[in-house]
Order: sequence, then structure tokens, then C-alpha cells
Amino acid sequence: MNTKDDPLEVALEGIQQNLPLLALIILVPLLSIPLKAGGYFHSIKHFMRKWENQPRLAFFGLSSFLALISPILNMGSVKIVHEMVDKLKINPMILGKSYLIGFTSSMLWSPYFASVAIVLHEVGGQFNQYIMLGLGVALIQLMIGNLLFRRSSKKIYGNLRRAREGISPKVEDDQVHRRNLLKILCTLVAMVVSLLFLQYITSISMLTLVSLIAVFVPLLWALILNQWKVLATEFKGYSQKISQMDHEITLFLSAGLFGLAIRNTAFADQLQSFLMGFAEQSLLLFVLIIFLVVLFFAFIGVHQIVVIPILASQVSAASVGMSPEFLALIFIMSWSMTAVLCPLNAINIIVSNCLQRNGLTIGFRWNGAYVMSLVSILIVAITVYGLF
Repeated sequence: MNTKDDPLEVALEGIQQNLPLLALIILVPLLSIPLKAGGYFHSIKHFMRKWENQPRLAFFGLSSFLALISPILNMGSVKIVHEMVDKLKINPMILGKSYLIGFTSSMLWSPYFASVAIVLHEVGGQFNQYIMLGLGVALIQLMIGNLLFRRSSKKIYGNLRRAREGISPKVEDDQVHRRNLLKILCTLVAMVVSLLFLQYITSISMLTLVSLIAVFVPLLWALILNQWKVLATEFKGYSQKISQMDHEITLFLSAGLFGLAIRNTAFADQLQSFLMGFAEQSLLLFVLIIFLVVLFFAFIGVHQIVVIPILASQVSAASVGMSPEFLALIFIMSWSMTAVLCPLNAINIIVSNCLQRNGLTIGFRWNGAYVMSLVSILIVAITVYGLF
């Protein structure tokens, strides 16, 4: 294999490549401080107490709440929501399905997720041109997940009803909690609009802008509401969480190093020929191969952040006859679907630990039909795309 002449230069460039992405992962949790301190999460718990004996509403509420807060809080959103509902008598299957469906919908469009940031960077796509495509597919995912759940809700309704007997939630004003949820939505919209506006008027990269927003939003909140003491207290908890992220930091830095090293070898040329060979035969076959390759490597322990950038860097959107944004959607969907199925993926591990269930059960048994439905819809979309 042929590599660059200076291995040290390759190593330094590879480590530096993911530093902006690493900054995003470390700084984005700061956005949770205003939400926690403002009592907004209590509003989520209020509605879940009301809906715990109604499977369809419980599923809709959990998946929607996660879809609402995950774009801001990333993987921390699952732990936060589970702490709220852990004491409620909600069937674990509802939790396992709704957690993954709500969370992965955010992976398709949120600029605060590594999946969106890194794939758009690799394929040369623009976030302002991608967001409506990603957001539209995310809403379709949520709709499919809820429709699929309707088929299985009758089987577990009786258990939920019996578990609910004897529990009488406190009566609270729904209007107050609806306003809190609306504030969360407005905060999310404001941050995304700010990101698009700043990207339009400046030449600063999206990763840098996201990191800056993550820092300035808590400071602005503390300044406007004079909550500096609360901010300092919450920041201590944030610092403790960051100190426990050694594994993630190592993964992101090594992924950049490994990816850059692969790109400068003969293997990269062989990989490009392999992918383009399928693309020339059939666009549909090309997409299925990407999904299967990512899934295979995920099951042997190679994270998507290593595999997908390597694949994406070897494929030109023009060479496969599609826009960079649509190509990015294919890679991001592969990332999110394999994250659901693979028991070695971080989000699958978090959900399995919360529910004390096997990762394969959560991924394949509880969410397998959901993933297959998404694959089917992707096939239809690509077929229609190919006709035009």
C-alpha cells in the first residue's frame, strides 16, 4: 500500500481532522443546562404520567418528546427521559421502540449530530439545502413508527391497564406544561434558524458555528434571567460528565486518523471501484451495498463514524447521478438504521442498559420491522428518484 511520505504528518492531520467534530460532541451537552434548570423536563414527565395507561399516547408522547429534545441533547436525551418514566408502569417494549424511533429521527437532520455534520462535510453538501430533505424524512420516520406501533398496541394494553390501577397522578394544569413544551420547540427552531443565518452571512464552518451556539445559549440564558449561580451549579455536573467521555474522545480522534490513513492507500482505490461498480449496475443495488457494508462493520465493532466517512469520501455525487444532499441522506439513513440494529452501537447500549434487555432483542425483535419499513421506503424513493 502506498501512503504519504511523512507518517507523522499523516498522523497529525488525521487527529486534527475530527477536532471540530469532537468540540461539537463535548460542547453540545451545555444546551441541556437551561432546559434542566428551567423545569421543562418536568412537563414531559407530567404528560407521561397521564398517558402511561394509554399505549398509543404513551408511545406517541415518548417518541415525539425524544424527537423534540434529541436534536439539542443528543444521546443524553434518552437517559433524561428514562429517568422521568422509569418509575411509571410503562411496558418496556413501548420504551424500547419509542426511544430508538424518536432518537434516530433526529440523527437525520439535526446539525448538532455527528451523523449530519460529518457526512455533509464528506460529500460536499450544504446544510441549508439539506435540512428540509432530512427533516421531511425524519417526520416520515416518526409517522411510520407510530403506525407500526398501532398494530402491536392491543397486545400489551391489558398489562398496562392492570399496572395502572391504584395510581392517581397529581392534577396539574396542562396549559402550563404545553407552554413549556412550546418553549423547547421555539428554542430548537431559534437555534437552527440562527445557525442557517450565521452560515449564510459568514464563512465559518457549520461545526464551528454549532459549537459557538452551544456555548453562547447557556450564557445568554443566564444573562437574561440572572441565573449565574444556577449556571455554575449545573456546569459542575456537566464537567463531571465530560470527564467520563474518555472513550468517545479516543474514538473520534482515532476515527479521523484511521480514515485519513485509509484514504491514502491502494485499498481506497479498490473500495471506490467496488462501490462505483455497483452504482453503474443499479442505484438501488449501490444503496443496499452501502447499508450492508455499514451493518457488517457495525456488528464486528467498527463504529459508523469510522466506516461511513471512508465510504462517503470514495463516492462522488455527480458520478452516481444525484445531488450531494440526497447522497448524504443515504449515508445518514444507513448510519441511523444500523445504530438501531447493532447491539454494539452506543445508543443501542444505552437503551438496553436502561431497560435491562438484550441489545439484539431491542434492535431486531422490537425494531426490526421498523428498520425494514424504512429500507423499503428508501428503495421506493430511490426508484422514483431514478425515474426522474
